[in-house]
Amino acid sequence: MQLSGHLPDRRGSLTSQHSKSPETSIAFPPSPVSSEDKPSSHILEAIQLLRDRHACILQDNWTAIKLQPAEYEKLWQRLEKEDKELLGYTNDKISIDYNPGTWDFVVRMPSDIHERLGCLIRDDIGAQLNAFGNGNNLAAIIAQNIWSYGSASVFLEDGTRRDPDMQFRYKGARYPSLILEIAYSQSRKGSGKDLPKLADQYITESSGSIRTVIGISIDYRRTKQATVSIWHPKYGSDEQGEYLAADATVMSEEFRTANGTRVTQQTLRLPLKYFPLPGLLPPGDCEQEILIPYEKLADYLEQAETETRLTKTEEGASMVMPMGMRKRKRESTPPETLNMADERRFEREESEAERRASEEDALWKET
Repeated sequence: MQLSGHLPDRRGSLTSQHSKSPETSIAFPPSPVSSEDKPSSHILEAIQLLRDRHACILQDNWTAIKLQPAEYEKLWQRLEKEDKELLGYTNDKISIDYNPGTWDFVVRMPSDIHERLGCLIRDDIGAQLNAFGNGNNLAAIIAQNIWSYGSASVFLEDGTRRDPDMQFRYKGARYPSLILEIAYSQSRKGSGKDLPKLADQYITESSGSIRTVIGISIDYRRTKQATVSIWHPKYGSDEQGEYLAADATVMSEEFRTANGTRVTQQTLRLPLKYFPLPGLLPPGDCEQEILIPYEKLADYLEQAETETRLTKTEEGASMVMPMGMRKRKRESTPPETLNMADERRFEREESEAERRASEEDALWKET
């Protein structure tokens, strides 16, 4: 099954070719790059950011730079044309958010705890959907048409791209029905997720098509507190007319307290009838709900923390090779020969972009 939300196909072809004269071995220099084709310093910064993430040099889980909408488009065109390996890695492994209104280009790599917690919640919801789907009632019809879409890109009506931590989508719908976002509550200002803002954007910029946003906030700097919030579309009217807003039906409720105690008296409730849009909802009444007790959310978080710790401290179970056994690795292929012309061109473009950026800064200071 092919998931929606991947980057639009922007195929291009390399048009500049370098050849040697049949009568001489002298290689002619590449044609100069026109000013229109020269990438800005911001595009080069974005490419370097993706390369650093690919090479595991970038350690931060959340890094943001500014890209104008035209630069954002040219970034993907350049990757499609010149670095398909990096483009493929970016599509498959890197979570990216882009807001054309604020020019924020964000490269995210969810932490191990985020990934594991999201998977445990996804599996719980999926197991309950499978159970409902085995019936022969309205709940079964609804459950059979709900699919997990992981972190596939979501493109909102204002042009924003979001790669959520987890999502479920109803068959035939443009947008996911449910989105899960996990964040650290003590993230320094400007370097993390603003869950209420995200929920507002998801709901309003999908015209209410995204019916449920779950936000989980984890405090790792000072306490063990973890909270959950839930937003749904809300329709109303005021002196300016009718409106659509994101309504927090659950706001920052603890499922694990500051000292690490599990909350046992409350439950996360997800009505099945909220998954399909009204136009896709089969006739009849459906009152069944997906239920995840807060105590189970706390248990999932502790499992994620424990497994992450075992991995990082290398204490988890693993195979031990017998004494004397050697590791016969696959023979490496000859390294690819670097295209020196392309390397020199990239260096020239980078230097030119830096020069233009300096001139723009100087002009701005003069004004």
